[in-house]
Amino acid sequence: MLLHLDRDELAAVLARVHDALRPTGVLACTVKEGDGEEVHSRKLGLPRRFTYWRPAPLRTVLQGAAFDVLSIERSHGEVDDRLQVLVRRAA
Repeated sequence: MLLHLDRDELAAVLARVHDALRPTGVLACTVKEGDGEEVHSRKLGLPRRFTYWRPAPLRTVLQGAAFDVLSIERSHGEVDDRLQVLVRRAA
């Protein structure tokens, strides 16, 4: 679900997730790798927004929401590339 949020929305949702996690709780998520945003109807036939991320700006947003970044790994797919994220709530 996080890959459908714009940059401001992601920062706000991450702050809420941070508050909902137990101390040192973890969050795993996947976002699309790239630049900018796009609305398309591929796969489901309904328009959906996607926000693309690069590792460094994503790390900045995650750290800004008080997460310790454990890993951001690239995953190459047939259609698009993804960033697999693992973070821990900062103590």
